[in-house]
Amino acid sequence: MTAPQERATAGRARRVREAAAALGVRAVLLAYWGTTSLLARRRANARTGVGESVRRKA
Repeated sequence: MTAPQERATAGRARRVREAAAALGVRAVLLAYWGTTSLLARRRANARTGVGESVRRKA
């Protein structure tokens, strides 16, 4: 392989690694946001009693 081909291959590999890292970060953030929203909904439902209104009174 010639030097320009090696640089092109190394550049491609670096872009693939960066894309995979970005995808991993997105997956972690999505899991975090999904978990926190799910837990927030469960806690909100647990605090609201059967006879209580969820709307604020004027």
